[in-house]
This record gives sequence, C-alpha cells and structure tokens, in this order.
Amino acid sequence: MPLSTSIAVCTYNGERFLQEQLDSLLSQTRLPDQIVIRDDVSGDRTVEILRAFVPVAEALGISVDLQVNARNVGYRCNFDGALRACTGEVIFLCDQDDVWHADKLARICAEFEMRPGLLALHTNARLIDGDGKVLPRSLFRSLKVGTREVRQMHQGAGLTLLFKRDMVTGATMAFRHIVLADALPLPESGWVHDAWIVTLAAMRGDVDTLDSPLVDYRLHDSNQLGLGGNDPLRPAERRQQHLQQDLSADLLTRAQQLHLPASIRALIKQKQQHITNRANLPLSRFRRIPVVLEELFAGNYQRFGRGVLSAAVDLIR
Repeated sequence: MPLSTSIAVCTYNGERFLQEQLDSLLSQTRLPDQIVIRDDVSGDRTVEILRAFVPVAEALGISVDLQVNARNVGYRCNFDGALRACTGEVIFLCDQDDVWHADKLARICAEFEMRPGLLALHTNARLIDGDGKVLPRSLFRSLKVGTREVRQMHQGAGLTLLFKRDMVTGATMAFRHIVLADALPLPESGWVHDAWIVTLAAMRGDVDTLDSPLVDYRLHDSNQLGLGGNDPLRPAERRQQHLQQDLSADLLTRAQQLHLPASIRALIKQKQQHITNRANLPLSRFRRIPVVLEELFAGNYQRFGRGVLSAAVDLIR
C-alpha cells in the first residue's frame, strides 16, 4: 500500500516565486495527500496567492491546512508549527521559491516503500537564478558533495558524514513521520531545522542520498538561507564563528533524553571537545602545534573535519 505523504511549506513575503512552486506541487506525477502551509505574517500578496491555491489543490483530492501566524515567529518556529500538523507517513520540506520536478515525490516515495529501514533521504538539485535560468553547477557540486561521499552514504555512513559537516539541504529532503518524535521540538539555538532533523534521523537509523536532481533550487537576493551553513567556502571569520558556536550541547541533551546508545553520546562529547580545542587554539602558531598534532593523531580532524587540510588551516590561520 502506498505511503501517505505530507508537504510542509513555510512562507514569508514569497509572492515573487511562490505561484511557480505551488504549481509544481500540483504537477507531481504522484500527488501528495496533505499540504501544510504556515505563513509568517507576510506583508505582500503571499497570503492572497495561498488562499487562491487551496480550492485548486482540494479539487485534486489534496487536504490543505493553511494557517497565517498571529505574529511573526521566524523560520524555525514556523517550520516547527508546520511539521506538527503533518500527518503523512513521509514528510517533505518545501521552500517557497524553488520548483519541484514532476517526478520528485514519486521517486522519493518509491525509495521509502522499497526500504522500510530508511528514515531520511535527500537529493541533488539543479541551481537556478531569480529568472529561472539554470546555473552551471549542481547543488552537490557547489557543496562539494562528491561521488565518494555519496557512495559512503549508500554504505550506511550517514551519521559519520554528518558529524564532519552539513551536506543535506532541506528543500531536497524527505523523512518518515516517526523522526518527528525525536526531532521536535526544534532547538532554539543555531541549528538549522534540516541539519537537526537529518542528524536525529541518522542517530536512530539509515539516511541516504539520491544523486538525481529532483528540485530546481533557486538562488536569489532574497533567500532566507541560500546555501546557508552548508556552504563549505565560508570566509575565515564565519568559519571561526562556526567553531565557537558549538551546537553539540543541544544534540547531546536530546540524545540523553532519547536514551540513545552510549556510543553515540560519546561521539557527540568527543566532537564537543574537538570543537572547543579548535576554537581556543593559542594565538601563537608555535604553541598551537602540540594541540593540533594531538587532535590530528587522535583522529579527530579526520572524524569531524577535512583531515590534514583542517589541521593545516588551524596551524596557519
């Protein structure tokens, strides 16, 4: 029997691209069962577009849950609210400014139906600009997600890879409803919702990758996140801020609350210590050497970063 599906759409001042995205949802070869929409008090025509969309979708047999927030709550709380209203067995995250390929829902659902142990799945995407023009690089290429990482994902190394860096973009991701029992409430810290959800899924079971581009992912001057924290080419000052903003504490707290295996909790603590050590390296390059070498020989640069390259950066930055 086919799995039921929900799409969680969060909007805010999205009138420029929203209609094209909504049209792509209704053009799926396999239509969703439910679309949950939460608008964060848009000041443009977004709500008007959404209200016109509801009867069109319902005429196709899709249940639509549209609500406008009483006040602006920000994208994290907005997604939290949308996810709580999703009832489908498989949940898709949806940005307001992308365009879904017609076979996206069908292709992803087929994977979940064939693989009962699969908890989360993400895909590649085409990059487009504000005018819809296809950009020369794919999402994976821009994020430097290579064939080796894709192969490791297929082999079940999702948690290992996610402990190295963010490589999952929410607009391309779907996950089983049961993941919400672990992931909600979304943390109030610096975690981006997609990275949090897929990490919780990976700590519980299998996550995987489809290299196929199933979304046109739009990059434009009004992106809420753009490539966000996934951008591996962040400037040095953003990289240092990332090191100082250790998000492992939230992950460890949730892992303890969920009584996840001791091995996972120990790995989180190890990453915490590694980030702390890197963020507090001495100003003197000479005094950094023993700290960096100790982390390198312990395998922490390889386990939580880019190996020797990350160690070299710490020695010379």
